[in-house]
Amino acid sequence: MIDKEYKIFEAFNKQLKKANIHLTIICAGGFVLQHYGMRATVDINAFYNETNEIRTIIRKTGDLLDINPADENWLNNSIQSMNEVPPKDICKVLYQFSNLQVLIPPLAYIAGMKLKSAREQDIRDVALILERLSIDSPEQFEKILNDYGFINIDESLILEAFGTAYGFEWLEKYYIENEEAIIQKIRNNIH
Repeated sequence: MIDKEYKIFEAFNKQLKKANIHLTIICAGGFVLQHYGMRATVDINAFYNETNEIRTIIRKTGDLLDINPADENWLNNSIQSMNEVPPKDICKVLYQFSNLQVLIPPLAYIAGMKLKSAREQDIRDVALILERLSIDSPEQFEKILNDYGFINIDESLILEAFGTAYGFEWLEKYYIENEEAIIQKIRNNIH
């Protein structure tokens, strides 16, 4: 898959170079999970400054490679309406071309974004990330999320993701072992 990713971005870079445009994008969502071999996606959600010219170049690249999903572009920035742009200093450079830089945030940051969106697929994705990163403690996970600036994430969503990742028996055991702490958190959130 990485060779295919590279070729797509390489073709996009060529089109940007023809137009003398330099662009940095921060990919997020399912694409990052796909990059790590965790699941597939049909489009790439990313943060970038879009203009009509860039939108046209994206469409043209997708048409040339026959990768545009029906009625949309292979690359879009619709994620910007749901999430804040990840800080560049936490991102790693995935690809660097003459006119295009492609960045991705850490998987744990993607998990925080997905918990904010909280759709059914997002919870499954967070479960995949928990497994991939071998995070088996909700407290450890919350600390990681807090360090990235994700504060006040709904505890029930975190526990749902852990239950999806590690199963009902794990979740039941966690509730039994941490009943008092869970009740205290609920009380604190009510007040």
